[in-house]
Amino acid sequence: MDALKLVNIKSSIVRLKTLANGQLAVVDEQTAMRVIDTKYFRILDGFKSNVVHVNLLERQTDISPDGSYCISIVPRSDKAAVFDVTNKKLLYRVGHHLGEIESVGIDPQRRYCVTGGQDGKVFVWVLQTGLLVSSMPHHSDFVSSIAFSQNGQWIATGSYDRTINIINLSTMKQHLKLSGHNSVVVSMQFLSGLQLLSAERDGSLVIWDLHHGKIFKRLAKVGDEITSVCLSSDKRFAFVATRLGYVALYDLHSFALVRQRYLKIQETITSITFLGEIFSLALGTKEGNIHFYSLLGNDSEHHELIKNQNYRTFYALVDDNPILIYSKVYEEVESLWKKYIQTAKHHLEEGEKLKAKDLLQPFTGIASKGLFIQQLLSDYEHYDLFLTHTQEKRYSLAYTLVKQHPSFVDSDAYRKMELSWKKHFLKAQEIIMTQNGEELARQILAPFRGISEKAPLIQAMSNERRIYEYFKKVIATRNFVKFIELTKMHPFLKEFSEYDDMMIYSEKLYIKTYKEFKNNDYVNAKKGCEVLIFFPDYSQDARDMLETIKIKTLFLEALLANNFISAFTYLSSYPILYDMPEAKKLENQWDKVVAKALSCALKGDAIELRSIFVNYLSINAKFAAIGSVFSQCYAIQLEQKMGLHVPSIELENGIRNYLFMFGIDETIVEFFTLFKGHYATKTDLKMLKQGSLNTWTPAMILTNITVKKS
Repeated sequence: MDALKLVNIKSSIVRLKTLANGQLAVVDEQTAMRVIDTKYFRILDGFKSNVVHVNLLERQTDISPDGSYCISIVPRSDKAAVFDVTNKKLLYRVGHHLGEIESVGIDPQRRYCVTGGQDGKVFVWVLQTGLLVSSMPHHSDFVSSIAFSQNGQWIATGSYDRTINIINLSTMKQHLKLSGHNSVVVSMQFLSGLQLLSAERDGSLVIWDLHHGKIFKRLAKVGDEITSVCLSSDKRFAFVATRLGYVALYDLHSFALVRQRYLKIQETITSITFLGEIFSLALGTKEGNIHFYSLLGNDSEHHELIKNQNYRTFYALVDDNPILIYSKVYEEVESLWKKYIQTAKHHLEEGEKLKAKDLLQPFTGIASKGLFIQQLLSDYEHYDLFLTHTQEKRYSLAYTLVKQHPSFVDSDAYRKMELSWKKHFLKAQEIIMTQNGEELARQILAPFRGISEKAPLIQAMSNERRIYEYFKKVIATRNFVKFIELTKMHPFLKEFSEYDDMMIYSEKLYIKTYKEFKNNDYVNAKKGCEVLIFFPDYSQDARDMLETIKIKTLFLEALLANNFISAFTYLSSYPILYDMPEAKKLENQWDKVVAKALSCALKGDAIELRSIFVNYLSINAKFAAIGSVFSQCYAIQLEQKMGLHVPSIELENGIRNYLFMFGIDETIVEFFTLFKGHYATKTDLKMLKQGSLNTWTPAMILTNITVKKS
């Protein structure tokens, strides 16, 4: 692949991130952020802070997709700093962890920022205000990585405890806890189809099935410490960077490690990102360099090579850069190769060996083609003898030659011989089922005696007349279970036209059913799946579709009946529903309500806040999310009351009420510390009755948090 550009910023790079507009955001160890134009590689904008990073770990800083916000840990403190990049200023600091913050992240929708601490705690904060939204499920060790799904619906937290928590930000509740790693989880990326790619520091990678909460695939291990992972725009490829300065390439369609050392530089890579608009990689290093690499190279140069039939040079480029295998120009060359081979075989069958050699000459010397060409030319030295055997119907000798010279399988003579076999076999099948038909069937198949591949079929046909008769009856009655059982027990049945007809039927049914499923025609898709589950090739897909149809049908029925309680319950339980337009519309409405509610919470107006959430107060799946906003509202009320110097008894009532609803969290601990600085009190938070966000319900809503409950 081609090195496009090298940019040096004279300071170690902590994080690279591709912005929504295609530009590149760079954060260095001084928490200086720069925006680089990826067309001309010029620095367009940026700002500098006074936060100096000790460790060059990309998880310790993040940038919003539009580049307007940046968050960074503050080393040797329990705080993270949030910056307004547009106005080049510090907005606030968040934290309250017991110890340093280990990882941070910004929600792609710019609603929240998240901090993960060395205390194992994870906090979600309102990005615009810095108010605490929620405390996520804790880990038992450092929170080493944070990742968001592209739509901001899901958040994943990885840890030194080797587990991953998956949380739904719409409900503020833990959805899954994944266990299966053998060392610290250093990087995670959400894939399409409810999957997650996670990487361990020691070089292991796992793909998780989030629908079922289990490991889907373990990928081949990278032989070094992983520092950064990124995906191509279509999530087809994963690029895994290591401390020793190389990048491994994975194909996430085949789950193969395409190349261990796809890229190698003599520097420590700290962060990588994929630049979709120019199909390139950007590598940030400890030495302060940003290396830009074009992954598909020079397209016009490739076409010039093909035009001049310089295939050796092109395939040498492919050997150097395996990702070219997936390019359009590679498909064009492979298509040309197939046409050349077909034409060369035609020449060889006509005895024109020199023409065939001349035609294939541009491909000789190419490792992936040379051996094939050599074998092809060698095989066709004996083609005349093979042709004579087929013409004289000495099929036993002809099939023996095919075993010795596999290239003949694609010849016209071989195809004619196989066609003759099928005609003879079909005729024998018909005859053998008639009275006294066995002898006549043997005569029909006499030319194919002594052929090892055919002998079992001929013998089985003679011995299994009754089974064949039963087989036809089974097909006529559409007894698919018995059909599959018989073909497993008696493989010879697969040679009959009835079996081929059933396979064609199942294939057409699958295509039709899958199309109906994709078009949301669940009634007809369900009927198709109920047949397809009996066919091994389609059974698992059919079962998965049936499960999805059931869930989606229940969800749609709930919406149709205006049963939003059930609809949101299904949404919180089945992530697959979030891809549905109806679910997206429902969640978009909810997001607008939350945005309005968060602004209202800043005023401490619980009455207005309740009116904003009025349509959701009966929906159990939203209780925790609603409660988290009310907790912010009550925190503001307590601050307002303290600002008015109300009697301590009122504030103590407020503290008790807060604890009863939400339990001890960072918000109330911070307020209580402030309270003790202004009032004398004997209150001990740990001795008071405590609830939790998970048990909070709208029935607990108070207009005034400081009112004394009877």
